[in-house]
Amino acid sequence: MPDRKSALALCLAAPLLALPAPALGQAMQDLGEIDVLVAATMGAEIGQPGGARAAVDRRLKLKACPVALEVTGPDLGAAAVRCPSLGWRIRVPLDLAAERQQVVGARTAQSRSGSGQQGQEGIKRGEPILLTVERPMFSLSRVMIADKDGRVGEVISVRDEPKGKPIFVRIVEPGRATILSN
Repeated sequence: MPDRKSALALCLAAPLLALPAPALGQAMQDLGEIDVLVAATMGAEIGQPGGARAAVDRRLKLKACPVALEVTGPDLGAAAVRCPSLGWRIRVPLDLAAERQQVVGARTAQSRSGSGQQGQEGIKRGEPILLTVERPMFSLSRVMIADKDGRVGEVISVRDEPKGKPIFVRIVEPGRATILSN
């Protein structure tokens, strides 16, 4: 009887042994290719202003896209990489700090040469405000509602719904805030 069991086990395992090892590796998307495409599309390498903040996390397992990947952005601080035929999409956080500093500098210069206002109004009570949290490997954003008026640089409370728990944020520019860091 042992010969019969061994033969049965061999018959069941034979199809698994017949699979070539390289074919298993080709089932996953090359994440280095995504890094190269994002760098080419954004015109900056990883870690440079305007480029990706960091390489795509190598623990990410995506099915290999049979067609050319689509890269769009920047949108909300990230580039979007899509596989149109399979339907997957990832967002790659971008280092837009240099661009943001230029925008803030231009707005500051504009407000100084403006009508002599003391402090720039950032948000009015009840208005929507885009709350962003940016870290080296990701960025999150969500629209919240301001609980009170606030100027750029001030800390105000915001809520996601009228009866929701308030979150304290710092206004970074009109209509945009970031969460207070610990």
